[in-house]
Amino acid sequence: MAYILRYNKKWVFIIALLATISLLSTLYTVTRRPVVPPLPIRDLNSYWPTPLENAVCQPKIYVYKPPKTFQVPKEVQQQKCHESNYNSEILLHDQLTDPTSPIYKYYVTEDPEEANFFFIPFFGACYLYNCWSENGWKWDERCDVDTKYVDPMMDMVMSDFPYWHRNGGRDHLMIHPMDQTFTYYQNNERFQPAIFLKTVGDKREKWMHRHRYHRDIVIPSTTRMIHHLRMNPLDYLHPENGRPKNGKRDIFVLFQGCCPDVKPEDEYSNGIRSLLFQYFADYPGYEIGDVLSDAEYIEKLSRAKYGLSPMGWTLDTTRIWEFMAFGVVPIVIADGIIEPFEFDVDWDSFIVRIRRDEVHRLDEILRNIDDATYELKRKNLWEHGRRVGIEMDAWHYIVRELCRMENIHDPVNLELGY
Repeated sequence: MAYILRYNKKWVFIIALLATISLLSTLYTVTRRPVVPPLPIRDLNSYWPTPLENAVCQPKIYVYKPPKTFQVPKEVQQQKCHESNYNSEILLHDQLTDPTSPIYKYYVTEDPEEANFFFIPFFGACYLYNCWSENGWKWDERCDVDTKYVDPMMDMVMSDFPYWHRNGGRDHLMIHPMDQTFTYYQNNERFQPAIFLKTVGDKREKWMHRHRYHRDIVIPSTTRMIHHLRMNPLDYLHPENGRPKNGKRDIFVLFQGCCPDVKPEDEYSNGIRSLLFQYFADYPGYEIGDVLSDAEYIEKLSRAKYGLSPMGWTLDTTRIWEFMAFGVVPIVIADGIIEPFEFDVDWDSFIVRIRRDEVHRLDEILRNIDDATYELKRKNLWEHGRRVGIEMDAWHYIVRELCRMENIHDPVNLELGY
């Protein structure tokens, strides 16, 4: 018996020794793995996305000047419509018409004969927003928008100038920044040949009648915080890196918005928000609640690490532009969304996408994002993502898509300096 025990101990020792040698060999091999160098830059034209300053072309845009007899009054544009999240139409128009604007200097011509594109200053969203505010926010009210606004505008474009008929309206631009895009107007067939700039991009068959593929350009929307209240994120963040001036980003996930009573089977948000309010609101590090005061919300934006951007009635939300302005990495929960300028912006480098059928795993997914990956997204967001906004480089991105849509390839360096 003693012999057998000594024999077994001998083999146990030998096996343990071999295992130790194998482990040490493996560790030695791992530690000897060579550092992998980055690939060399070889051909800039084969890389994506292309640097923004390397324009596809630099077209000239002529802006029509409608008479005051039917244009939305300037005081309505600057006051009532200034508070609207549908204000992209006016901000983009103002960038084109302000002679001190760099956009005016890059792209605008006062001579329609040399223009490649024609901008129709159609402020339908402003007209309807003002209409609703004067009629107790009855969303089905139209205030004769077709006869008092659509028809006079298109009569001017088609009758007072020859340029619509030159290419059947295909080189004309209009902005439709509301949820239902051009379908608010019964006479929308009059302007259908034009290129539409719109804030709602949707790949789903359900809404394909609202999105004209290869004729619509998805643009950013405006937000109350940035474009109405004109809050400056740099009052709270370091301009070089977007880190909070007072401390660190100690809110793991932020969502402030409606609607806490959403049910899982509801059409609104496809039920997504039910999980946010009923479950994740109780998770540590999560700040999920209803609408806050402006000051409280701004303070939380400056402290948040991730921001939830779930769909509402449409896939897009203005919330994402507040997150991006404040360096908060957006969590986009909107299956089928077409984000602005997807041909030129690497959205996946600075956002996190979570599908509806994975929302219940939200915390697991976010906790598994390591610090290095988060920091890379945060850095990309601060250096590149923020510039997509309506107040920054939106027109440069719009022009790139216009060049492609009309097959104009005349490369030029805009010398933007970044």
